[in-house]
Formats: sequence, structure tokens, C-alpha cells
Amino acid sequence: MSSDQGSDDEVEEVVVSTPEPRPSAQTSPSEIMATTQAWAKVARAFVYVEVASLVLLFSTLGVWTSGDSYKAYSLSVAVISLGLCLIIQTGEFVQPGFLDRTEKGVSLFLFLWWGIGTGIITFKSPFTTTSNGYFSAWAGFLFATHWALNTESFRSKVEEAEKGRKLASSSLLCGLVTLFACVPEIGFYYNGNAIWGLTAGILTFISTLFILQKYDDIPIQMLKLYSAIMFVIWATVAGVLTFDGPFRDTGNGYFATWGGFIVAVFFANHQFSREDEIV
Repeated sequence: MSSDQGSDDEVEEVVVSTPEPRPSAQTSPSEIMATTQAWAKVARAFVYVEVASLVLLFSTLGVWTSGDSYKAYSLSVAVISLGLCLIIQTGEFVQPGFLDRTEKGVSLFLFLWWGIGTGIITFKSPFTTTSNGYFSAWAGFLFATHWALNTESFRSKVEEAEKGRKLASSSLLCGLVTLFACVPEIGFYYNGNAIWGLTAGILTFISTLFILQKYDDIPIQMLKLYSAIMFVIWATVAGVLTFDGPFRDTGNGYFATWGGFIVAVFFANHQFSREDEIV
């Protein structure tokens, strides 16, 4: 090897580039707040169902005892309702359009789910008298009903419905609740009063179904007469069953009888204030 070769060796310079600092991956509080608000806005149609579910959940846990099937069922009503709402809320946030595809089915399911659940929870156990659990159960049912009726499929029909039909629907609900509340009282101390309440509930249920079906074809004079009769019936039901018994204390029977009376007042006022356009 030649000595000149070693001296002629070139020293290679290695240039080491320093990587540019990457932007911090940490999310700022303002970004977290904006994301949370966007996620919350998705639930505008059913946020009250979520709130009712939470209240029922904590109310049930507050009275929890192992081995009580009614309390376990009450907890399941709250958990399943809340879980479904959170699933579709998150699904819509992640993939816009998810709510449009699922809202009708979920809202109708929760309407039935809360309807059955509220009946068992407030008629049987664990919340048969006024308490957080009692009110949250009824709130869940009413808000689920409102949600189902305001989906794209039903909104126009509800908005176009005449006020008398809407009042008749409320009367139907009061009649049903009064009917079921009176059944357990038959055969006991307030047997006569309970039978009267049961009779009023049955009459209201049957007549209201007919009214809802034929409302536009019924002469106003007949509707006025019907509303006056219902006013008298519900005035006596509310007066007798809540002043004498068996519904002196607040519960389904108490609220249903007074609700039936109040709806009867509004229904009568509506009919007597209409013009006689139908002969």
C-alpha cells in the first residue's frame, strides 16, 4: 500500500440534523370544552330522558337491598335507558347521521320500555309513593313519549292534531292510571269508592277511544254535552277518592284522579269556546 494513499484519505464529515420539535399533543382546556359541548348538543332531543334515567338509577341504589327483584328491575330500567341514549349520542358525535338512522327505533323502544317500567315501579315497587324515584320514573316515561312523538315520522301528525284530540289523549292516560290504581283497593275498606273510580276509568278509556277515532265527525253540541258529563264524573272521582279515600296520600291514584279532573276542565272549556261549524 502506498504511503501517499493514507495521507490522501479524505475525512468524511457527518452532518447530524437535529429534528424539529413536534407540536405538543396535549389537548388544551378550550378544546376539551368545545368537544364536550359538541357531544352534549347531540342529545338535545333526549337529554331529559338521560337525566330521568340518572335520577332513577341513584334513587334505586339509595334503597338497594340484595334479593329484591323489583329494585333490580328498577335499576335495569334506568341503566338500559341511559346506556342506549349514550350509545346513540356518542355514535352521532363520531359519525354524523347515525342518529337519523336509529332515533325512531330507539325512541319507540324507550317509550315502551319506560311505559312498562313506570307501571311496575310505581304500582308495585319500589316507588309507589312520591319520592325522587317515583317522579323520575314518571318523568322518564313522559319524556320518552315526548321524544317518540317528536321524531320525523310523527312530528307533523302531532302538530296538526286539534287541541281537543290532544286533551282527549291526556284524559285517556288519566283514565287508565285511575283504573289500575283502583283495582287493588276493591274488596277493602274503600270498596265503594274504588268501584266508582274503576267505573270512571273504564268509561273514560272506552269513550275517549271513540272520541279520538271520530273526533272530526262528531257535532260540537255532542262534544259539549260529553265534556260536561266528563267534568261531573271526574269532579266526583277526584273529590270522593282523594278527600274520603283511598287516595288521600300522593301516589298514582291521587295524581291520576286530579289529573283527570283538570283535563276534563280544559276539555270542557275548549269545547264550549269553539264555534258551531259542525251541525
